[in-house]
Amino acid sequence: MKKKFIILLAITFLYSIPSTAIFNVEGMTCPSGCAPKVTNAALQIKGVEKCDVDFDQSKATIIYDNEKVTETEILATLKTNTSFKYALDSKKALKSGSQCSQSCCKKTNEASKKSFFQKLFGF
Repeated sequence: MKKKFIILLAITFLYSIPSTAIFNVEGMTCPSGCAPKVTNAALQIKGVEKCDVDFDQSKATIIYDNEKVTETEILATLKTNTSFKYALDSKKALKSGSQCSQSCCKKTNEASKKSFFQKLFGF
């Protein structure tokens, strides 16, 4: 019975790895009012776990469960629930073989080199 429970627990963790989407946000005028509006609207979406809004770069980084919601659904909901303009970040469309000199891309590439179990257990 313990083995079945452990296997079930492991499978649950394997399929519940969150996804990240980065959206460009246009129309924000202040960090104290606009950024929380975007955050609150995103957190109201079922499946969204976390939302960080960077007012200076006009970007919203959203961590979500891809089994409950998709990027397209998040984008559509944000557009209807707020007055800002959103678009998926174009840098995310870079292919894995292309080179980017920005530090954010280097961190992403380093993280993707880890094996599945290293990502799962944080090694």
